[in-house]
Amino acid sequence: MKLSNHSILFLAAGFYLLLGGIAGYATVNAAILLALGIYRFRTDRNKLAIVVMAVSTLVLIINQFVLFALIVLLSLGFYYIRSRPAASGLYRGAHRMFLNMRLDERSWVLQSMSYWQVVGEIRMDMTLAIPEDKETSIVLQGLVGDVDLTVPEDYGLEVEASVLIGQIGFRQSRDGGVLHRLSWRSPDYDRKEYRLKLQLFYLVGDIKIRTV
Repeated sequence: MKLSNHSILFLAAGFYLLLGGIAGYATVNAAILLALGIYRFRTDRNKLAIVVMAVSTLVLIINQFVLFALIVLLSLGFYYIRSRPAASGLYRGAHRMFLNMRLDERSWVLQSMSYWQVVGEIRMDMTLAIPEDKETSIVLQGLVGDVDLTVPEDYGLEVEASVLIGQIGFRQSRDGGVLHRLSWRSPDYDRKEYRLKLQLFYLVGDIKIRTV
């Protein structure tokens, strides 16, 4: 059944009033502005979008501090469980309020890493990377994340990804919604010269993984 524009408008207004009555209109407005800020930043890297995201996040923290603190503590707990990569060798790890990682324009060293962030935008092109070890583990986790990863076709790949709300794209497929999860492993993973393990977990996320 196709909904008319008027039906969609009335439904959106109804949801807005319902959520506003439950969580408070300041909270709902801040969440909407945060989503718009993320969308604008992804579109053209506008600096104003960063300010909007920061202010919206601050308003959400102030208005829903207990809920926000609970979500952060639970997320950090799961992060620390997974943060130590299984692969041998050195690894990088940190937690940030905002993370903007761009590794898609020049050559770089690929090593095991784990990052947790409240809001993050991450771009990695492994075809430009020089692997430090035969097996690399990357753990990325947070509340809101926009992740775009490009992996060489000849790598052994193991992926475990989940988003509470959002989309996960893998190769040519792309699925979204609520409580979406992806688990995949190359059939010949153990026979590949270089192997990559990806663990990606976000409450709200847009994850894209391509192989070339």
